Amino acid sequence: MAANWRFYLVQTILVVLLAALVWRVVELQVLSKDFLIDQGTSRWQRVELINAPRGSLMDRHGEPIAVSTPVVSLWADPRELNPADIPRLAELSGVPAQTLSARQQQHRAFMYVRRHMEPAEAEAILNRGLSGVYGVTEYKRFYPAGEVAAHVVGFTDVDDRGQEGVELAFENQLRSIPGRKEVIRDLLGRSVRDVGELEAPRPGKELRLTLDMRLQYLAYRELKKAVTSQGAKAGSVVIMDVHNGDILAMVSQPGFNPNNRQRMDAGAMRNRAMTDQFEPGSVLKPLAMASFLEQGLVRVDSTIDTSPGFMRLGTFSIRDIRNFGVMTMTDVIARSSNVAMARLALESDPQVNWDTYFRLGLGQDTGIGYPGEASGRLPNPVRWGSVEQATLTYGYGLSVTPLQLAQAFSSLANGGRRVNARLLMDAPVTGGEQVLRPEIADQVLSMMEAAVLPGGTGTRAQLDWFSIAGKTGTVHKVGAQGYDEDRYVSSFVGIAPMDNPRIVAIIIIDEPPPNRYFGGEAAAPVFRGIMTQAMPLLGINPDRIPPQARVEGRP
Repeated sequence: MAANWRFYLVQTILVVLLAALVWRVVELQVLSKDFLIDQGTSRWQRVELINAPRGSLMDRHGEPIAVSTPVVSLWADPRELNPADIPRLAELSGVPAQTLSARQQQHRAFMYVRRHMEPAEAEAILNRGLSGVYGVTEYKRFYPAGEVAAHVVGFTDVDDRGQEGVELAFENQLRSIPGRKEVIRDLLGRSVRDVGELEAPRPGKELRLTLDMRLQYLAYRELKKAVTSQGAKAGSVVIMDVHNGDILAMVSQPGFNPNNRQRMDAGAMRNRAMTDQFEPGSVLKPLAMASFLEQGLVRVDSTIDTSPGFMRLGTFSIRDIRNFGVMTMTDVIARSSNVAMARLALESDPQVNWDTYFRLGLGQDTGIGYPGEASGRLPNPVRWGSVEQATLTYGYGLSVTPLQLAQAFSSLANGGRRVNARLLMDAPVTGGEQVLRPEIADQVLSMMEAAVLPGGTGTRAQLDWFSIAGKTGTVHKVGAQGYDEDRYVSSFVGIAPMDNPRIVAIIIIDEPPPNRYFGGEAAAPVFRGIMTQAMPLLGINPDRIPPQARVEGRP
């Protein structure tokens, strides 16, 4: 009996063990099959992102302005990274060991080792076999033109997201959408085989700007030379096509290099041509004169007596640089008489003047969608007293941006038809409304031509082989105690060629030297420096022969 009892006990134990074994097999092979397969696969098969390049930026002729180049970013899994490997990883990557140790303690599953490395350099580190260290292909933005187009284009952050300028304004079109793929990794975590693509990456859209980089380089060079040689605080240039509003060039100083993010100065990153507002001064006089002509207040051949060269409105004085006496309307623009403009303003309709400015685009942004663009300030005429009514006609009491001025004078040069600024080639050409009568626009252009001829204030802008129209401006800057006596903004607006206007250029010099602060001295030569080379580049034929080039007895 004792032997039988032991036999049955052993037999029962064996049966129970066999049953447990069978149950375990069923559990592993049937009940938990999918879970175990997923767990096993997760240890050697991963889903990785497939990054795609950001959309490129090109100029109107296809020259690259912003492109994305492939780079590799090293990252690590803090759980897999061996602390003993950190000194070696620090040596290879150039990141201090203390920094890597701190990141390992702060992060649980992911930490960057170093971003945006050259692919060959990153691959050399990955081949060292350090546990828990991986690489991912990303894209880094590169700007071939550097500082030349920086204020227009802007820049991206380390994650390739737009932060300023066009990069920010058109982020939705430029940004890429990453894809996904399954890969097999070896024991060192390196991808050894692609299993398959789960979702295709989508690169960003390529955008073509209206900029002409040939003119952009010219404008940049001449403006920087002027600001540097004069010791001015800042400056801006805008060049626009008068027929379609294309911004052909837009530069500001001081500048910055978007390829070097470590040395960026916030003040230098501002696109002053669109964000900075200033009182325009005498460059506004042609627009005011257009309003006077539209009202029938004067004709081209009308005259006005400006003696004795100054006038008073209550306690406020308005002066010319000298007593011009009796002047024609052309003389008023050519010699830039404040007294004449003020006397005409007091006889004009303030509401009509305001309407003219507004129809030409003042007091409103241009609508191109650029981040931070200022809309300027155009006071309501119901608040104008006699002083405001007078001073607004020679550019005090309102504020504009250089781009607004370029747009307004483009409309004037386009036969009085409204021109709206455009920065993208595929953006629609808008405007076209007749905001000034064509004959009025032509008459004002003729007055502006006199301003750059002998006797005018803008003779330093004159081109040898091309006729131009222009207007100078000089305005005191506002300080803590009102208008400062020794700080100015100098400006020049030029239209070329005179016989068939094609382009408008606005030149702004902020705080030129006190001994050379008039617009004709500080800003007009910049126009000449740019346009002397720009006109042949644009294929515009000469329409005049300079006196020094004429042969005796021949035209």
